[in-house]
Amino acid sequence: MFQLNHKTEIIIKGIPIQWIPKIELYYPDLPQFPIMYIHSQINNNRLVACPVSVSYEIIQDKCNAKFLVFTNLEPTAEVADKIKEEIENRIGFSNPINKQTVIDCCKDNSEFINILTDLWQYIEKTYGPSIPYGRFYEEMFSIPRFVAAWQPKTGRQSEMRMLYNFMSKFGEEVSLPSEWNHLEYYVIPSYIDVINKDYSDFPNFKKLYLAMKKLFELDFSNSITIENVTFKVMPKAWKRNKEEFIENVSGKYHSTGQLTETDKYYSEMLVDAFNRHPWRAAYFISAFMNIENSDYRTWSKKFFNTFYENGSKLKGYSEKVIACFLQQGFENEEIIPIDTWIETFYEFPLGISNKSDFFNSFDMLGKLERVIWLASQSNKTNMKNFFDILWCQRYGTIGNSELRGVNPLACSLCNLSATCVGLSKIKSSCVLISNTTSENFESISSSAPDSISFICLLEDNIPKKIYEKREQNWVLIDQFSGYLKTKEDSFPKSLVSKEIITVEEFINNN
Repeated sequence: MFQLNHKTEIIIKGIPIQWIPKIELYYPDLPQFPIMYIHSQINNNRLVACPVSVSYEIIQDKCNAKFLVFTNLEPTAEVADKIKEEIENRIGFSNPINKQTVIDCCKDNSEFINILTDLWQYIEKTYGPSIPYGRFYEEMFSIPRFVAAWQPKTGRQSEMRMLYNFMSKFGEEVSLPSEWNHLEYYVIPSYIDVINKDYSDFPNFKKLYLAMKKLFELDFSNSITIENVTFKVMPKAWKRNKEEFIENVSGKYHSTGQLTETDKYYSEMLVDAFNRHPWRAAYFISAFMNIENSDYRTWSKKFFNTFYENGSKLKGYSEKVIACFLQQGFENEEIIPIDTWIETFYEFPLGISNKSDFFNSFDMLGKLERVIWLASQSNKTNMKNFFDILWCQRYGTIGNSELRGVNPLACSLCNLSATCVGLSKIKSSCVLISNTTSENFESISSSAPDSISFICLLEDNIPKKIYEKREQNWVLIDQFSGYLKTKEDSFPKSLVSKEIITVEEFINNN
């Protein structure tokens, strides 16, 4: 057991006060489980540290954060400096993102610079002149952290519960001073330990490792080579529930003698830790075992992009999980996980049609992702400052079946419309506007000229619904934006009488 009997205080000065809510030592539903994890090396000695509390001294628009930390090493100046460096990474103070960072991401593309600097003013108003970036998680800790983030049932609560499950089952519990012994803090092997295959200080994890090694050899029996690196992959994915995992994997291999009783138990515990989902277990196994095959610290943007593009061939892997821990655990600034928010952002505001073009259009994609994610999440939660931007990323119809995308009705409400690249690409497209009701939509859609891209239904000359042409069909994509339109947004009769107008005319008259 690691003894964390040494106490020290670490002060980090000059943090923007807007960051205070983002500095987390605990998750509310798991108050006994510290989540700011520090496991490093200093002069070939293992350093384990646990920040247990933080207080703030406010100085105008900045603050000094004082962390109370327990550690296994005597807190010499050198040790304290190392702990400070680790905490600065965890809170993103080591490598923050500012407006100039965003500009530098754009590779001198003036259109991208314009919209992203336009967006930055909303971020700065809420989050300050910079936003966090750094090695938010220790390398090995980041792997179960982001495996747990794969399709969690109840969002972050599920993620934290799975992370706790993993650490408490396979980590070594540390000893803290008596007044803090209500806390549960666990340590797993460091990245260096894993590279060296040294699990001597981690008997629980060693048992897991031996079980995973056998499963990797047994069920990751195919291979795919990407730029001279060969990845072992599954011929087919495991089934999605624990009962079938026992029947088809752990139980089967135990009955044939290929897994010991201990191997079977630890492989099933791994599935349990990740909420009984064998796919998450597979994602952890593949991500972990490949450390012996390919050092994640060496992955380049080009290599990762090729890896990502081969995702359909990589059975038993999650490209998104790997992208997340490379970006936030290994601080690879060129790696970006693609989720709905990123995909809709590059397709709509940036006007980029595919992932490959997006990857090639920017530098420091890992930092850019933090900007996009923060803006998108702030918009999603209806924060007042972000409410009138990024309407394209919202659902537009009852049942949440269609994203609004770039359309004249949504874009007329968006404060980024002047610099939006996606909108600029459709400004000359034609919109048929009509006071026809939805019930009579068929009569106008069937006779609409081929040149029409959108049909907008009006109510007393107020734009209310947008249909988009897709092949030979007209699809309702936005009825919600119209709820915000009032009499003041009525089109002039002279415009309505034209019947067919451009998107630019539509925007300019709203």
